[in-house]
This record gives sequence, C-alpha cells and structure tokens, in this order.
Amino acid sequence: MADISGVSSTSKDAYSKNTYTVEKNDKNTLNIQSYFKLLAAQLANQDMSSPMSNSELMAQMSQMAMVQSLTAMTDSVNSQIAFSKQTYGLSMIGKQVTVTIPADELTGTQAVSKTGIVESISLTADEPTIKLKGDISDYKLSDVSIISDSSSNN
Repeated sequence: MADISGVSSTSKDAYSKNTYTVEKNDKNTLNIQSYFKLLAAQLANQDMSSPMSNSELMAQMSQMAMVQSLTAMTDSVNSQIAFSKQTYGLSMIGKQVTVTIPADELTGTQAVSKTGIVESISLTADEPTIKLKGDISDYKLSDVSIISDSSSNN
C-alpha cells in the first residue's frame, strides 16, 4: 500500500464543486489577424481542382466584418454602461440611500439593510462602490435599494 502521509488538501470538502473561468487572451480568441492567417492558409492549401468560389470568399469576409462590427458595438455599449454607472454613483453623493446586502447561503448570513448619507464614491474597481457617512464598508451600486434627498429628511 502506498504511503500518503504528508499529502494535504486545501479543499474542506472532497466533493465540493470547483469552478474555473478562462480569461480572454490572444491565444483563445480570434481577431482580424487570426482570420486573415486562417484565410491565407485555406487559400494556400485548397484543392486546385476545386478552388474556393468568389461568393464563398465574400461570404466569409462579410461574416468577419460583421463580427468586427459587433465587437466594436459591444465595446462601445460597455463603455457607455461604465460611464453611466460612474455618473449615477457621483449623483448620489450627499443623498440618503438604503443599501441592502443580500443573504449569503454559504455563510448563513441574513439580508441586512443600512441607511445613511453617501459620503464618497470609489471609481477604481470594475463596479463603482459607495461609502456611507460613519461606515467603513464599501457598497456596490447594485446594493442600493432606496435613494432620497437628504435635505428633505432634516
């Protein structure tokens, strides 16, 4: 029998489900340069007795142009969304808000609501976060459930 002393596992549960997210990089995504390399290889290695037709070539180029246009449009929309979130967050400074932190089934914590005046906003993360006066926690904009003008509460 094999000796397994000294073998350790970082997992608390051997049957827990682990997830892995692949990051986008140059090796796992196609861009226009990749497309032209594939097209050149396809044309160089095609069967001379049955070459690719012009309509087939044009269809492939049209599809690649559509993919490029959709990618550019997606990037533009994502940029606009990020700008809108920043503007929305900045408009909350000085306003009274209620943030609701959702329940976490893994840790067993219950949903909690906190009300306070937005003192600052941080734009450094992927999603802007706000700080309430007298609170050290950061809250995501998606946690905000109620916004009211702080001057109406005085």
